[in-house]
Amino acid sequence: MRILDAYIYKKLFVYLLIIFPSFSIVSALIELIEILKKAKNIEFSTLTLYILTKLPENAYYIIPISLIVASFMFINDLIKSREIYPIILNGISLNYISIRIILFSILVVILQVINLETIMPKTNQIYQTLYLKLKNQQEDEKVKGIAYKMWLKIGENQFLYFDLFDLNSKVGKKLIFISLDKEFNPIYRLEAEDFKVSLDKIEVSNGRLIKINSLDNILVEKFDKKNLDINIDVENIKKIILAKKPVSISELYKIASISQAYGYESYYFWSKFYEKLATVIAPFILTVFILGFIWTNNKLYTALGFLATVFYWYGTSLISAVAEVGNIPYFSIFFFDVVFLVIGLYILNSKKVSFP
Repeated sequence: MRILDAYIYKKLFVYLLIIFPSFSIVSALIELIEILKKAKNIEFSTLTLYILTKLPENAYYIIPISLIVASFMFINDLIKSREIYPIILNGISLNYISIRIILFSILVVILQVINLETIMPKTNQIYQTLYLKLKNQQEDEKVKGIAYKMWLKIGENQFLYFDLFDLNSKVGKKLIFISLDKEFNPIYRLEAEDFKVSLDKIEVSNGRLIKINSLDNILVEKFDKKNLDINIDVENIKKIILAKKPVSISELYKIASISQAYGYESYYFWSKFYEKLATVIAPFILTVFILGFIWTNNKLYTALGFLATVFYWYGTSLISAVAEVGNIPYFSIFFFDVVFLVIGLYILNSKKVSFP
């Protein structure tokens, strides 16, 4: 059994190693054509770097398709080469092979998570900057309207933190301002539930002020409203947030939770969070779905199975767009995952298999 397992995983890996770069090259050419249509500042080095940094995001969508094509090629090869017969004659069921392919898809899911959590946040930041450079445009992103959980250095020994800051209305929640002496010992701390940024000051409310003269002399004063003579450049914060644009599942969850906790619109972030989750598990869902169609060894059924996967992507994107404005629950995004998983398991268990 171990020899067969190694053979299955090796074959799937080889096919994936062939198919994925092929799809990536096609994707890169499409990206090149699209950016050439829009670019006003064409530089070879910038174009090349843009295409390369766009690959991790494209891979996010290419990998699931590459996996189901690799599964099809592997099973088709087993049938055409007649290697399937000695396997069956030795008492090994098709379900055994299917389970190994599904286990391989779970490994691919893990790779998807690694790409999404570690690689894409860095490459997306670079390619967005390059995209604007190629188009001679300035950054203007919807997700940049809210900053969250950020520390700012105000002066030499002064620091400011906020949980959430709406950069459009210039109001926020949970502000902390700390002032330190030359030895970096705390001498002044202000905490406020709400704040609003003006031209040359910050209006804070519902908070308390802590003055530390010495360890034996600490004064605590509560206040309803207070002004801090601090100047915050909102435009500079927007530039900083470019590096914090939520791409990964963990970052989207953080900003969605914070926005919801303080009563800000969180539909966009929650819909993107669930959409990312659905796409991450797509290799597993689509593999389970397509295996039943492939094992039927019927060209028409196999073609219908692959066409259905296209419907899966468009359907998930459509539901995500509707959830983005709050018209349906966020978890509705998993509708197609559930449907495709049930259909796939049903067809696999029906065992409608025939070999020439």
